[in-house]
Amino acid sequence: MNGEQNQTDSNWVCLEERTAGTPERKKRSAFVLKKRKNPRRSRSKTRKKRHILRRVSITFAGLAALYCVLVFSHIPFIEKWRTIYIETAMGTMNHQWLATLFLPQSVIDDVMSGRMTIELEQDDYNSNWNTGADTSFDSTSEMAVDTWEGVREQFSDAYAEIDQKSFWTYMAAQKESDVLDEDGYLMIDQADYDDEETGIETIYGDPVCAIDTRNGIVIVELEGDGYSGRMAIVKNPAQVRLAVSDTLGSSGSYLKQICRSNNAVLGINASGFSDPEGTGNGGDVFGTVISNGRMVMDALDTKMKVIGMDSSNRLNISNTLTTGMRDAMQFSPALIVNGEQLISGSSGWGLQPRSVIGQTQDGQILLTVIDGRQPGYSIGITLGDLTDILHRYGAYQACNLDGGSSSVMYYRGRNITRSSAVTPEEGRHIPNAWIVDAN
Repeated sequence: MNGEQNQTDSNWVCLEERTAGTPERKKRSAFVLKKRKNPRRSRSKTRKKRHILRRVSITFAGLAALYCVLVFSHIPFIEKWRTIYIETAMGTMNHQWLATLFLPQSVIDDVMSGRMTIELEQDDYNSNWNTGADTSFDSTSEMAVDTWEGVREQFSDAYAEIDQKSFWTYMAAQKESDVLDEDGYLMIDQADYDDEETGIETIYGDPVCAIDTRNGIVIVELEGDGYSGRMAIVKNPAQVRLAVSDTLGSSGSYLKQICRSNNAVLGINASGFSDPEGTGNGGDVFGTVISNGRMVMDALDTKMKVIGMDSSNRLNISNTLTTGMRDAMQFSPALIVNGEQLISGSSGWGLQPRSVIGQTQDGQILLTVIDGRQPGYSIGITLGDLTDILHRYGAYQACNLDGGSSSVMYYRGRNITRSSAVTPEEGRHIPNAWIVDAN
């Protein structure tokens, strides 16, 4: 026993001795053992790497194919929304990179060329009130701007855009003290977005949220696919004029400040202004500005249209500043001239918040603001869709005004649209506004 044990011990000793003196060999053997350890795991890792690489390659190939389809495809649905995306981005002052960063310049140029064509074509369109238009705007406004007793019998004629059945249903459910002001004028004002609906509609099916016979104003709620806003129908065009910020030249003012300092019951923004990196303060206005017959700013040599109210209270849209303008500004494009619709679809301007001024053949002024850039509430509207709305309400002349975060409407002491500005309750500082003088 002892002998066998000694022999075994001796064998172990010999093995130790054999490896003890060769550290290099020991190190090399350990490396070999480590390298050969679990070969199945090694093959599995290799397969995983290949699988990941294959998946990444397929993903990139798929994304490249999708990009090509989205950018170059002529499938109508894709082409429509690609066009609107490009137009919307390029129609901003500070977010054009949303198009230029991801899309080839040739694709952008192809889309925007349509807008340039329209702007050039508009040189041929100038307002002409001598064709098919009454020379007097007094009769409608005289009937519409009066106390309720004075308006009641001729309400259906003076406010022909209102569906009479829905109006009289509303009136039957109200006490006179709830709808008449202290002087006996009809005053229905539920124009805030959180107000309960009146149930009154226009003959076109749009909700009516305000009727004001003291000032001859009807405010209509406009809602459609992805947009929301307000249209004010002003019966007496003599009440509408262009008012400027008291600090124009150094800075603009909030719309409510311009309206309050001019005793205006209603107003919307008007001219564009210099806005580098979105930091403009409304003081550096684009284009001519005439207010109450006074030249405030000289005309700008540009393709923008001149939009003016003449001494006969007619809205004129023209290429140049004509004589007899009591209030005027510049912007573009024209939407309707002499009853002819000039814009359809997006036409190069995309989806944006919009402000527009128009006038019907019987003299009523249409002041419209559509909110935008607020997903879940209102994205904006194309100029074509807005032109369709104005044409439906009888616009004979209509022109686009400055839009974007400047678009806002004021009525009786507060803003009744939702600006996309950083301070939505205030809007932005603007150089001027189309206002309605209070009676």
